[in-house]
Amino acid sequence: MYDGLPLQGTGTLGERLWSGPAVSVVGLDAPAVDDASSSVVPYARARLDLRFHPRQDPIEAQDALVRHLRAQRPFGVPLTVVPGAAGPGFETRTGGPAYRAALTALKEAWGTAATPVASGGSMPLVRAPAAAAPQAEVLLFGAQDSMCKAHAPNERVLLSELRGTVVAMAAFVREYAADYRAGGQQVRPRGPGRGVAVGCGGHRVRP
Repeated sequence: MYDGLPLQGTGTLGERLWSGPAVSVVGLDAPAVDDASSSVVPYARARLDLRFHPRQDPIEAQDALVRHLRAQRPFGVPLTVVPGAAGPGFETRTGGPAYRAALTALKEAWGTAATPVASGGSMPLVRAPAAAAPQAEVLLFGAQDSMCKAHAPNERVLLSELRGTVVAMAAFVREYAADYRAGGQQVRPRGPGRGVAVGCGGHRVRP
């Protein structure tokens, strides 16, 4: 966001990023400038992205947006809405033995305490281990800095970030195992769903 530019919609910037639903236009099709002519534009098409509460059913949220869009008739023009793929959200749990081990590991890897950062985003793969083991803690580690431009054509990965991620993952395994050997009651598996699922993708807790 550039300073001085207005925000569309309602709510603070924090609410738009973290605590509330949001709709973003991520794609737009219309006659290109190179092919434009002095005639009535026959069509326009847009792709929308909807972010909703992690505990909300994705189809329920999508249906609400579709109903709202279909009720609109901008300038009397009919609107065709085609629902796309929908994926569930995820809200991570903090405070468990795996989370504490991760904080220790991240501090060791980067030399400073990690700062929790709330972030809205879509990572449907997290829901699979969370659904299979509801009591497990789910952690994702990734090599990315604040200017990495994740998923963009010019995405970068710094060697220092890659090294830090490898060190953090190794330190995490050591810390988590040490807690288990020490007899941590929350770590010992007692039945289905106990334990930790660790993957490499992107970490929510950043130093």
